[in-house]
Amino acid sequence: MSAEPVTEPEVLLDANGMPIETWGGKFERKFKENPFVPVLAGLTTVSLIVAASKLRRRDSVSMNHWLRVRVVMQGLTICAVVGGSWWYGQMKHQKEAAAAAENERVLERAAFEARLRAAEEADRIEKLEEEIHLRGQAQTSGVAGSGSGWFGGWFGKGGSGSTPTAQSSTPSSSASSK
Repeated sequence: MSAEPVTEPEVLLDANGMPIETWGGKFERKFKENPFVPVLAGLTTVSLIVAASKLRRRDSVSMNHWLRVRVVMQGLTICAVVGGSWWYGQMKHQKEAAAAAENERVLERAAFEARLRAAEEADRIEKLEEEIHLRGQAQTSGVAGSGSGWFGGWFGKGGSGSTPTAQSSTPSSSASSK
């Protein structure tokens, strides 16, 4: 194996920027598109050559037979050209429709993902705002709470649990002292 990288053959471009196609390349491409046309054109040529050879031998009956074969082959070639063009146009239309549907699907997916990201961002912002609001309420209730003390907002929901205990212990202690 050689260490040199494999390079692709250079493609020659015409004045319009389209690739220049060789005769062999064009024949190969057209044969792949519609193989019936070159085959029938070859059969038409063969029948014409056979008819010409029959003409040289002065065999008019056989020559007429081969000329009729040539006419049939030419008709079939024309039908293959028209039918192949129609078929190729239909396939091209189907490919374009499939490509358009795929493009639409990709665009719909991108739009869905954008809406999903926007909804997630809105949800995140809403949760942050709710958290900020709850912190603000907790700080406000801690400062202006009913007897909860200065640290009420930091250590729970306020002094509502500790205040009744302090109030209940005060009367009982005062009752026991009496």
